[in-house]
Amino acid sequence: MAQCKRVFIIGLDGMRGPAVNETDTPHLDAIMKEGAWTTKAQSVMPSASYQAWGALFHGVGPAVHQINGQRPIEEDVNWPSFLKIARQTCPDAKIGAYCAWTPIINDIIEPSSQADTVSMDDAELMPAALEYIRDEKPDIFFIHLDIIDGTGHGHGYKSDKYFEAIRLCDGWVGDLVDAIKSLGDYDESLVIAVSDHGGTDIFDDEGNVIACSHGTDHHECMEILWAARGPGLVPGEIAAEFNIGATAPIVAHALGLAAPEGWEETVPAGLFEDK
Repeated sequence: MAQCKRVFIIGLDGMRGPAVNETDTPHLDAIMKEGAWTTKAQSVMPSASYQAWGALFHGVGPAVHQINGQRPIEEDVNWPSFLKIARQTCPDAKIGAYCAWTPIINDIIEPSSQADTVSMDDAELMPAALEYIRDEKPDIFFIHLDIIDGTGHGHGYKSDKYFEAIRLCDGWVGDLVDAIKSLGDYDESLVIAVSDHGGTDIFDDEGNVIACSHGTDHHECMEILWAARGPGLVPGEIAAEFNIGATAPIVAHALGLAAPEGWEETVPAGLFEDK
């Protein structure tokens, strides 16, 4: 039985989980206050975008999905994305995927999901996404924002500019929530904000940043934000171990979709009132 009418996933590439407590993020804070959250959800190894977003959509780790930039997802696997499951279950579903990082569209989401896809820079993507939500009223919508990670690579994952990028994205989260509310069924919608990986800065002997990256099992790379609000969620900080790949079965559960046997991840116990 479906818990929700619609699902919206806001992907914040490169946001360290604890960073939500290190700068002003009122709109992310509002989602956390209303729902379930953790700043120490786990990315995957390597802690990188292909592997992590692949896990989010397909409910399995990188060793299984093998999406890595040279190998896109295959159609005939028993760990289809939740978008493909939704399309197979509800052929008329309105599904959108607006991504600043094009490989999500080209390599991670199956063409058979028939999602409405757009790829452009964050600043152009946001108004297009808001228009799509208001006009098309999607049943499932995923948006990927890239500026946080790009700023982390360029200036450091604890730099002033990094936190400035997080505050910018937090404002966009508020815009997205307002657009969702305009549809009139916000209380029946699951809204998830999630990052794929964090990042860490490497310093020289004089304290200067000489490298800013991710991909290792360093806790600053592995700890990510996962926050959601919606019907049936048990509010509060999530105490159980939580992996980004759990997002797929969570979305399936919320929409009343059958999870495929190939998914490794399951809905964490206690996340929903009926689980």
